[in-house]
Amino acid sequence: MSYEAPAFQKMSFVCPRCGVLAKQEWYKLLYDPDDALNKVSETLRYLLQQDSNPIFSDADRERLLSSALKLLRQAFKVPKEKGRELWIALCQYCGSFSLWLGERMLYPQTGEVPPLHPDMPPAIRELYEEARGVLPASPRASAALLRVALEGLLEEAEYEKGSLADRLKRAHEEGKLTTQTYKLAGVLRLAGNAAAHYELWKIDPSQGQEDREMILALFEFLNEVTEELIAKPKRLEEMEQKLSRKLREEGP
Repeated sequence: MSYEAPAFQKMSFVCPRCGVLAKQEWYKLLYDPDDALNKVSETLRYLLQQDSNPIFSDADRERLLSSALKLLRQAFKVPKEKGRELWIALCQYCGSFSLWLGERMLYPQTGEVPPLHPDMPPAIRELYEEARGVLPASPRASAALLRVALEGLLEEAEYEKGSLADRLKRAHEEGKLTTQTYKLAGVLRLAGNAAAHYELWKIDPSQGQEDREMILALFEFLNEVTEELIAKPKRLEEMEQKLSRKLREEGP
C-alpha cells in the first residue's frame, strides 16, 4: 500500500492521527529565540537610557540588562539544532495536529510503525494507535493490542462467532482472505496469544530491537487484513453501484 508520509511543510500527507491522506495547514508557534532576545535586549537598553533622572549607574544598568537577558534565555530555551522553529500542522480532515521542531516531528511519536490503512474502521484505528504508542515501552503489550485489533476487524467483517482461529479459517474458506494474508493473520494471532500469556512469551522485551522489528511486521500484517476484509469489499461495492447506475441511465 503506497502512502504519502508526513514531511515538514508538505501541503498534504497521511495524517499520523487519523490515517487519512489530507491537506495540512501549517502554523509557526515559536520564532528563533536568538532573534527574540536581540529585540528584547535592544528594547531594554533603550528604556534604561531614556530615564531622565537615572537611579542606576551605567554599571548597574549593564548588570540589570545582563540579569534580565539571562532569565529570558531560560524562558526561550529550545534544543540547539538546525531548524529551531516550532510548528504545528493542522489536519483539515480530522482537526488533529502534529507538532514539529524544524523538520523533525515531535508528536505523535510514530517511530517506524507504518501508517494505518485509510479504510481501517474507527474503533480499530484506536487500537492501532494505542499499540503504536506503547511499542517503545513494551513490544509485548503492543502485540497483545494488535491481536485485539485483528479480532475487531473480523467482527467488522461480520465474522462474530467462534474462536479467532475459527473465524480466520471461515474468512479464508469463503474467499475473503487470500492464502498469504490468512497465514499473516495466523502469525499475528499467535504472537498476540503469546504476548497475553506469561508462560508462552519467549521473547524478552528488554532485548529491544529484535522484538520491535517483529512487532513492526505485525502492524503491516494488520494493514493487509484490513485491505482484504474491509477495503476490497468496499471498493467492489462502489464499482458495482456505479456500473448499475450507468446501465440504468443508458438503458438496454
